[in-house]
Amino acid sequence: MNKSLAFFHAVCAVILLASCANSYHIDGSSDISGLDSRKMYLKALQETEFQNIDSTEVVHGKFDFIGSTDSVRMAYIVVSEGYSLPLVIGDGDVVVRINKARTEWGGTPLNDKLYKFVKSLDSLNLQLQDLEHEYNIAFMDGEDMNEVIPRLSRANQMINVRIDSLVTRSITDNFDNILGSGIFMLATQAQRYPEMSPWVVEIMSKATENFKNNAYVRQYLQQANYIQNVQNGLEAPPNAAPQPTTGNAAPQAPTPNELAAPATEESDTTSTGK
Repeated sequence: MNKSLAFFHAVCAVILLASCANSYHIDGSSDISGLDSRKMYLKALQETEFQNIDSTEVVHGKFDFIGSTDSVRMAYIVVSEGYSLPLVIGDGDVVVRINKARTEWGGTPLNDKLYKFVKSLDSLNLQLQDLEHEYNIAFMDGEDMNEVIPRLSRANQMINVRIDSLVTRSITDNFDNILGSGIFMLATQAQRYPEMSPWVVEIMSKATENFKNNAYVRQYLQQANYIQNVQNGLEAPPNAAPQPTTGNAAPQAPTPNELAAPATEESDTTSTGK
């Protein structure tokens, strides 16, 4: 009888540990008064669709999400106005600070990596914005645009090469954890349609089986190859070209450049950077 009871307790302990293995606690705060009493939603990626798994309200500048998930997953905190912040849930406690000056989050290895990735893209995107500002000033000052445009074009190309390198490296370095497919998703969702662009081909030439078998990656590649075959005349075009899907509730993820775009003062509740 005692042995049976001990065995029962052991099984319960294992089940309890398993259930807590992917728990999440998001401790959030904000100094933006307009967010008080606003609803926030936590949407997590399941296969290829985002699902609404939790909600909360901002009370006196504080908010939190507490729960569990069956695995480590990519997620978004979505404010009712549509602003969103990407993060990883299921690998520990996450701290989120949404402030007028900047939005920060971290507390787990994967979220720290994701934050560093987004901030690096922020920096590169600011350099692209500086080029646009420099172009406008040169135009207004009456400079010779035949000299200005080639110079700025070269600078633009160099920055975009660095962006492509950052995105590719961030994916390949994380092939065997959720960030690899998560950053791939962020980098491709805003495309008009899936395509086998050079950086995608490069990534897939190095990809591990774990990355290739991710539901979103697998769906993207199937659709990209199908569209490529249609364009090459190898398949008959459909009535409507297939589009990647991440569910009706999913926020639109930006391209690598758009992901890093700094928020305006009004939209400083976001931290979506490609």
